[in-house]
Amino acid sequence: MDMFIKWLSENYGWVVSLLIQGFIAYHVFFLSQKLSSKARLEHKESIKRKADELLSEVRRKKLNSEVYLVNINRYFKDYPSNTEKRFEGYSHIRAEIKSTRFDGIEFFAEPPVEVYKKSNGSLSFKGTKKEKVFNAYPVGVVPYEWIEHVDISGDEYAYVPLFYCYYKGKTNWKFWKRFLFFGYPYKKMLYYKLSDVYDERNDPSEMKYSYIDQPIGKF
Repeated sequence: MDMFIKWLSENYGWVVSLLIQGFIAYHVFFLSQKLSSKARLEHKESIKRKADELLSEVRRKKLNSEVYLVNINRYFKDYPSNTEKRFEGYSHIRAEIKSTRFDGIEFFAEPPVEVYKKSNGSLSFKGTKKEKVFNAYPVGVVPYEWIEHVDISGDEYAYVPLFYCYYKGKTNWKFWKRFLFFGYPYKKMLYYKLSDVYDERNDPSEMKYSYIDQPIGKF
């Protein structure tokens, strides 16, 4: 104990300095985390506001809902050239905007696919004509933090709204590409079907599709 007291007395200034630095670092870290969360929320609101503005205009004027999801990592290098690059994906892909949600923007990503119901009640993308129950609409979700900027007016190449995205998602187009953890703007894929109770005259357009919460098998 005496040795410790002696060491502390000899290094008192250094210990106090270390404690002060630790105190400052602790508060700087949590302040930066707070600021980071605030910045993320502000970015989300900015992107969501533009997407909602576009959706409102599409529904009000019955416009085409087509957009381009632009690969921002390729935009300044070779857009609008769209030759696929193995480790970067395409420079842009077509999609149709569907709706905004709490964690991102939904886009109709691919053509509808037929869904079949097996004798055990499970759903599958494979089946016989007699087993078909409905068409499923593949919808990709792009997180707000993956969208850097939205240009509703588009450009002279596309004349459609442009969503500048980071292609951080896994593609499912080819078997070998499923091992790459990037190359696609969608973080996840959801499936919807036409609602059985939708009334075009009275219901808002976002109620036209209902989410399929039952898993759909590939075989």
